[in-house]
Amino acid sequence: MDAMKSSSPTHKKKTNAFNTEPASTETDVTYLTWLLKYPSALKSFEQIMDYAKGKRIALFLDYDGTLSPIVDNPDRAFMSNSMRAAVRNVAKVFPTAIISGRSLDKVYNFVGLTELYYAGSHGMDIMGPVRHSISDGHQDCIRSTDKQGKEVNLFQPASEFLPTIHEVFRSLVRCTQEIKGAEVENNKFCVSVHYRNVDEKHWKTIAQLVDDILKDYPRLRVTHGRKVLEVRPAIDWDKGKAVEFLLESLGLSNSDDVLSIYVGDDRTDEDAFKVLRDGKRGYGILVSSVPKESNAFYSLRDPSEVMEFLKSLVM
Repeated sequence: MDAMKSSSPTHKKKTNAFNTEPASTETDVTYLTWLLKYPSALKSFEQIMDYAKGKRIALFLDYDGTLSPIVDNPDRAFMSNSMRAAVRNVAKVFPTAIISGRSLDKVYNFVGLTELYYAGSHGMDIMGPVRHSISDGHQDCIRSTDKQGKEVNLFQPASEFLPTIHEVFRSLVRCTQEIKGAEVENNKFCVSVHYRNVDEKHWKTIAQLVDDILKDYPRLRVTHGRKVLEVRPAIDWDKGKAVEFLLESLGLSNSDDVLSIYVGDDRTDEDAFKVLRDGKRGYGILVSSVPKESNAFYSLRDPSEVMEFLKSLVM
């Protein structure tokens, strides 16, 4: 329960299109103090660009809560046309990838841009550029084509778990069907149990149901997102590993002249922030309107600020 609450901060009533909340004076002070540690990427933009001089930028973006607002119905998490235009424009200048907990097909359908690379299921389903060294060096990497017929590499390090994930998905749908507001989403290589619309008094029940089912699946684990429990294969793979794989696929790994920028709002994005911080490869930017500890260097308050940041990159 503590983990569920800490990953699901309580917000006041939302007042605008990007679902940001009006802050009280006390909250403002706390947030401003937090900004001393995680400065606004907008206010620090010149500093970021000064460091980027002479470097090639690679951009990585989460989807939910970063490019689209967090909404009650996950099937309605649409990005705005203006955000889509901003992402399209930045992808014309820098290699850009979306790394989401959604299935690859779902996030591709939400974004609808062919100029990008995509990684679904927290990086366990990657559609990246073709490089022979990559496809030859990874047993889980296969040559394929995207919806436009372009040749791509598909990397699926958890492919052996597909039957297990489908089985667990069916079990979770069955055991949560009596809990009002609970929604179970099949994201191909992970199962997302959403409790955003569930009365808080039933959160513990949901957590217990998930734990009970997973007792029979020792090779699966649970991670916490924003009012969602993620059931995932217990393999050494996450969004940080996905960033490293994509950089290698793009021919940008082990290069001093590359600056990677990763923008995300969720706990699962912390793995990517850590990879960039520890390897001194670039900057993580946390999207949050409430103070929380992070491996990111900078922050943005909400998707509207993300869009402003993306526009600034190509001005």
